[in-house]
Amino acid sequence: MISAGTKKNYQAVVLKLEEFCHSAKLKDKFTATTIELFVTSLHKKQNLSFGTIQANLSAIRHHCHTLQIPITFDTPRLKLLLRGVKKSGSGSAMRCTSRVSKSHLNRICSAADTLLDRTTAVMYKAMFTLAFFGLLRPSELARSKSSPQHQLKRKCVRFGSNVILLTFFSYKHSDKPVNVKVDRISDPFLCPWTNLYTYLCGVTKRVEDPLFDVTTDEFSSVLSKCADHAGIRTRLTAHSFRRGGATWLSSNGVTDARLKAYGRWTSNAYLCYVKAD
Repeated sequence: MISAGTKKNYQAVVLKLEEFCHSAKLKDKFTATTIELFVTSLHKKQNLSFGTIQANLSAIRHHCHTLQIPITFDTPRLKLLLRGVKKSGSGSAMRCTSRVSKSHLNRICSAADTLLDRTTAVMYKAMFTLAFFGLLRPSELARSKSSPQHQLKRKCVRFGSNVILLTFFSYKHSDKPVNVKVDRISDPFLCPWTNLYTYLCGVTKRVEDPLFDVTTDEFSSVLSKCADHAGIRTRLTAHSFRRGGATWLSSNGVTDARLKAYGRWTSNAYLCYVKAD
């Protein structure tokens, strides 16, 4: 079962495929050759990234599976096309142009202490570190206009002695609850457990209250100010934490299977998050 938001996105991809077939004067939408031509168009004409193209293919696969339309998605030509897209590393549609490294995280948190009042700084340090080590999507961390139902609430958080247990009652690809454990780390300044616990000790939250009463736009604005103050010149967005955290976990020996489950990816799109720049 997929969420309403994901279903809407999938329908948009199928519509895009239909528009492509109409412009290319192709009669059959769901053939291996049509899909190969569609992928070529997404890469060459629209300059989409490997991960975004994979997401498009996932939408078409789901549509075909739901309607029981027989189609082969693993033809040698399609595999070769996808290998070429991945190798080229092109795509202006990446969610972010750079990732937050652990060094960036340290500098951004230090900037928050300098620029913000103490209460606000404590909150944003909790958000920054949880987004990085928990691989949170912006809509899970802060309130978004498109998918406010995915934002974590106070009831979603429990503390163990060395872990934070996060319960996602819904997320981008599913309405089925899932639990994720975010480990405590040895550096208290960057530790998500320490920062989140400190933040929650200083505020009054009912179980149904949002964990952070911040919009995604507000979060992005504060991130931009902190990054500028820290002298970070690469373009960072709220999604940069997820990409950076995934890279950090991968470089510390986390297996692909565990990383995919931890980040709640349902396709191989996670690969574009951990590839070398």
